[in-house]
Amino acid sequence: MAQWADGYVTDVAYTSNVYRETMPGWLALTALLLGQRPPDLARPFRYADLGCGNGMTAVFVAATCPHAEVWGFDINPAHIENGRRWASEAGLTNVTFVETSFADMAALGAAALPEYDIIVSHGVLSWISAENQRLLITIIGQRLRAGGLAYLAYNVTTGWAAMTPVHTLMRLIAEARPERSDLVAPAIFEQLARLKDARARYLPANPAVELRLDSLRKQDGRYIAHEMLNADWRPVMAVSVMDPMAAVKCPLIGSATLTENIDAVSQPPEMLKLIAEVGDPRLRETLRDFGIAQAFRRDVYRRGLAPLQPAEQAAMLDVLRFAPIAAAPEGELSFTTSAGTFTGRPEVYQPLLAMLGVGPVTLPGLREAEAFAGRSVGEVVQALTLLTSGGFVHPMLPLPEAGAAATRALNRAIARANADGAEMPRLAAPAVGTVIQADMLETLVVGRLLDGAAADEAALAEDVLAALHRAGRNLQREGKVVDDPAEALRHVTGLVRGMLGARLGLLRGVGVVGG
Repeated sequence: MAQWADGYVTDVAYTSNVYRETMPGWLALTALLLGQRPPDLARPFRYADLGCGNGMTAVFVAATCPHAEVWGFDINPAHIENGRRWASEAGLTNVTFVETSFADMAALGAAALPEYDIIVSHGVLSWISAENQRLLITIIGQRLRAGGLAYLAYNVTTGWAAMTPVHTLMRLIAEARPERSDLVAPAIFEQLARLKDARARYLPANPAVELRLDSLRKQDGRYIAHEMLNADWRPVMAVSVMDPMAAVKCPLIGSATLTENIDAVSQPPEMLKLIAEVGDPRLRETLRDFGIAQAFRRDVYRRGLAPLQPAEQAAMLDVLRFAPIAAAPEGELSFTTSAGTFTGRPEVYQPLLAMLGVGPVTLPGLREAEAFAGRSVGEVVQALTLLTSGGFVHPMLPLPEAGAAATRALNRAIARANADGAEMPRLAAPAVGTVIQADMLETLVVGRLLDGAAADEAALAEDVLAALHRAGRNLQREGKVVDDPAEALRHVTGLVRGMLGARLGLLRGVGVVGG
């Protein structure tokens, strides 16, 4: 392993992921719902991603927020090169990628880099050494402006403790093999299977391990390499992050996993009284993690607290417009949270979904609707929060369509990459300033529409099928390869027809494609 990498996997680049919780609009909504003053995204702002990987988060933020100044920092030159390539493909000029270590970055003088309004670091803190963890938090203390938000997402001991010795075993197996890190997974899982066959007592004594391994087996080899094969892999307790963050004047305000800020829907019912009795935030967060065997936290911190007065918070919520970004299933609407699955009350969600079927909604508009007469504002806000968390709606940016040109250039680049064989199942939506999950076919259709093709299902189906063939991809239906060309075309035509209906209307509504 390269000495400069400080124990981190570098022989293969990481997967190109983007997480909605890292987007500026999501973090601003999180702060507002938690009663803290959010950043003003209508004004120019600065955003930094520490440990940016291939840079897709920074690229999506730069495209959807062209008035923002975006920075991505990573130690791996391959990641920085990939980020710059994506920025160039999308024609972005407001994003800068810097190859640096946390040690070098922390040692820079105050004038070397600007202060940032938002700093994010997703999936980094619990995969680096204790010294680099300290440096990461030091950098946030140095660079986050007063009133700025910091987002840290990391593995938690309550959900991963049993995997600690397994990580060591997996890493030792990998180090004894000649293959590249992402290619060694089959050998690792074969050895673990032999361990089970040999009746090693550790596995039955820790049943959660087998569930974790089952999940890992389904992942991309690059993900397994970066998730489990680094020299440093240290899930931590929340208090181990809260305390040093508080020391740099950044107290925890809550979770970017919105449902986890509502104990009634995220905790086992028996835990509610225990949590409610606790006033100390450090103990309360620890109890919450024990309550759900928390495996992954998405913490949001603020540089100084600025609690909003109730009337001020209400006024800010009234300004928000929530746009539909996915079709809700017919019948009962269910939500999955850390405490399990529950069903939304039809008398609340059916009229709300009906109004969203027409277009974006606001709290004042909902209060005026007959269906919500007599309901408290808190009840309606919670319903919108759950719909947002469930991926059905998203708050619109204060500058709607500001990033339309840039995001459409990025979506074209994504479509081209997928047509060449890449795996980028996502699109950028400028009106809501976020990432929209999309399957490969959808990205290819969007790319053709953005290139000026007509919404002709037959022509689009032929284009998509040709792109799949050029990329060497097999069309599958119900897990089986469709070999017959005529059948393949009929199947793709049906998929395109479905997309050109309500789904295309949703994508147009959030600016993915034009009207």
